[in-house]
Amino acid sequence: MTLPLPIPNLDDRDFDRLVADAKALIAARSPEWTDLSPSDPGVTLLEVFAYLTDTLLYRVNRIPEKAFVQFLELIGVRVMPPAAASVDLVFTASAPATTEIVIPRGSRVATARSDADSPVFSTADDARIAVGAQSATVRAYAGEVVEGEYLGDGTGKPGQLVRVAHPPISLPTGDVFDLVVGVQAEPGELENREPAREFAGATYRIWTEVEHFGAPPGPEAESHLYTLDRAEGVIMFAPAAQIADVGGDGLTAQPVALAGVPGPGRRIVAWYRHGGGVNGNVAAGALTTLKDPVPGVTVTNTVAATGGRDRETLENAMIRGPQSIHTLDRVVTARDYEQFAVAASGGVSRARAVTRADAWVGATPGEVQVYVVPGVDGGTDVSRDALAAAMSPQVLERLTEALRSRQPIGTRVRVSWTGFKRILVRASVVVHRAEDRIAIEQRLRERLDQVLSPVPVGTETGWPFGEHLRVAKVYDVLQSERGVRYVSDVTLVVEDVPGVVPSIVRDPNERRTWFAASGEQVFRTVDDATGWVAVSRFEGESVERVAVLRDAPGCIVAVARVGETESSVVHVSLDYGETWARVREFDSHVEEVALALIDGQPHAFLATDSGLYRQPLQGEAVGDRILVVAENPAMGFYGVTTSVDPSGALCVAAAAQELKGVFVSFNEGRPGTYVNSGLRDQDIRVLRTLEIANRRYLYAGAYATGDEEGAGVSRVEVLAVQLDAKGWAPAGAKWSGGSCRDISFIGETVLASTERAGVAVANPLQESGSWRVPTRDCGLPLRPNGAFQALYTVAASDTNPPLALCGGPDGVFRSGDGRVWRLASPASFGDEVSLPPNWLFAPGTHEITVGYDDAG
Repeated sequence: MTLPLPIPNLDDRDFDRLVADAKALIAARSPEWTDLSPSDPGVTLLEVFAYLTDTLLYRVNRIPEKAFVQFLELIGVRVMPPAAASVDLVFTASAPATTEIVIPRGSRVATARSDADSPVFSTADDARIAVGAQSATVRAYAGEVVEGEYLGDGTGKPGQLVRVAHPPISLPTGDVFDLVVGVQAEPGELENREPAREFAGATYRIWTEVEHFGAPPGPEAESHLYTLDRAEGVIMFAPAAQIADVGGDGLTAQPVALAGVPGPGRRIVAWYRHGGGVNGNVAAGALTTLKDPVPGVTVTNTVAATGGRDRETLENAMIRGPQSIHTLDRVVTARDYEQFAVAASGGVSRARAVTRADAWVGATPGEVQVYVVPGVDGGTDVSRDALAAAMSPQVLERLTEALRSRQPIGTRVRVSWTGFKRILVRASVVVHRAEDRIAIEQRLRERLDQVLSPVPVGTETGWPFGEHLRVAKVYDVLQSERGVRYVSDVTLVVEDVPGVVPSIVRDPNERRTWFAASGEQVFRTVDDATGWVAVSRFEGESVERVAVLRDAPGCIVAVARVGETESSVVHVSLDYGETWARVREFDSHVEEVALALIDGQPHAFLATDSGLYRQPLQGEAVGDRILVVAENPAMGFYGVTTSVDPSGALCVAAAAQELKGVFVSFNEGRPGTYVNSGLRDQDIRVLRTLEIANRRYLYAGAYATGDEEGAGVSRVEVLAVQLDAKGWAPAGAKWSGGSCRDISFIGETVLASTERAGVAVANPLQESGSWRVPTRDCGLPLRPNGAFQALYTVAASDTNPPLALCGGPDGVFRSGDGRVWRLASPASFGDEVSLPPNWLFAPGTHEITVGYDDAG
């Protein structure tokens, strides 16, 4: 920070100086006036005028300060508006719902206080309490929502300003209620894909917020733009200016609008959230008042609201503002990081900067993640292979060092190549008979490559990060080619999807996030299996198990078999699969893995053919084999699971091979602390722990050979440092699935993936307690003889609505009720292909069939 230059006062006289100067004039010009005491009436008048003059001089001396503020406005510095606190609200019905209860989006919730400082939160989505359920959770933000406020009519002139009635407008939260500005459109004026909103019987074209107006937009660029001062609630439409003419020798004869302006008489309306501030950071349990009551429903917040921040003071803005002119060689904003990443290296064509704390739960605050796209020679070959070849590690190293030298103190940066999802388009195209089919086919391929390209190609700037690809977009691209009569049978094909799936887990920290093992890869979905992307590839290995750790957000472990051998390798990621490290190799086969925190550090417990092992997942520490049974130190194990009681004590359970039962330790799984809990006569291959309502249960799944019905699933309650004296009991009656391959839970309901009965479901608390198996037409894959294929894994989420995923030889299947299943890992899509945030597409070889219309 540079020291400011002193700002002189235009007139530095104060009250005393003014009185003294006046008395000096009296002595020089009116010597007969000798009584200059405060009691003299003349002196009283003199002091009155001195006071008024002193006040006037104070205002005059404020002129440099006003000019200072206006200069800050000139360089784009504005007072920061307040930020709205956010929280998850839990709506609870008085009894299980007999019909779906909907708490509409925008419902307001407040604290029990009724004073002016009491914050009001509004929900960002509908909260739906499903039939049979009793609660639903939804995100809410502090601040009042204003719906369709009339701001005035357009004048048709550049530079029009309008102001909302209730400033300030909160900082963006990502919610649709943040701010929407619409200008009335005439019937038939809008095309189908232009953003619009219906309100009060009229259609409003949605305009886009920008930081500033640059050069006039091109003919294909978005022109419906405005700038916004959120703190003051002022919306400004584009001004006009004389700009450099085409030849660059002078200015245009007439001013040119820098973007579109609302037409004369067009109504301007806004939807926005106003308010925010630190008063929204309320404690857990404070939000209990429904301002929009729903009969029979109560509300609360189980955790404190966070993120609220007051509006910035003018004094702070005056201190902060001048520093912005010194950031020309610094990286502060996301745009700074992105622009510098591209400008600093010829090996980078695009960049995307995000704060890791915003991207992932549990990320360290102050970390900036920069995703970069490699530069491809010539910009024509944008296949994944060409992109991979251009991903030089030296580029990342140089860019990382350059960014570190320019970033603010206390900030850390990570630079990595962005993820690419391989995709191709399959379509049939009919052209006019006068056209060259081969030439058109080539042009169509090139056109699709340009549109989907992750790097700038030709006039295309590159596919937007994280934007889904819809079939409608492909139709537009193909039909825009000269000579094309019509397009049909468009299919989007994803080249990497889960195939044979031996393991699926739900991430307990990131909403809608799951991991699946398949072949050499670990796949991740961030949208409840709508779309999958491969986040790792372990060459020459086959991933058999994946596990996550609830108490260490981002910790993922993948266990892979090496080739056709019995050896296994343990890989770990501490950032949700973004990066991986190899932590352990075994000569024996690893059957199962379970994770736990020990002394605050993540550890893996590994059940192997040669014993039970404990492996630290960070640092250079070496794991060790745990002595479970003194007389048999090399005893093999099939299953392992961990749990933590309310006091923080770690329990470890392991299922021994050769029908030797389940061993349990209540002392962090230390050697010599295991006791045999029973089930000696069963071949237990699966162990899982259910923690619900401050109670813990240990579940065990048994293996069956041949046509045996099998012993199914057993359970026992875990009581502090011992098991329930009642011992193990069946988790359900009438098991008929053969081997139990995996176990998961939705509340008290148990889901078991089986050898030949699909996904069996039971609830031990119900009177019948019998296992329910799906019907043959449920959607799960069948064997040629009509029996269900073996399902290797099942995972579930007790969200509202619940969701279960299972995996087997034919990929991933999903269900919301356990009865109807559908494929959740297809390779072909007829509507759209999703793309995770900060990812891009890598186009493959498109399959375009071009022909003539015989009827024509």
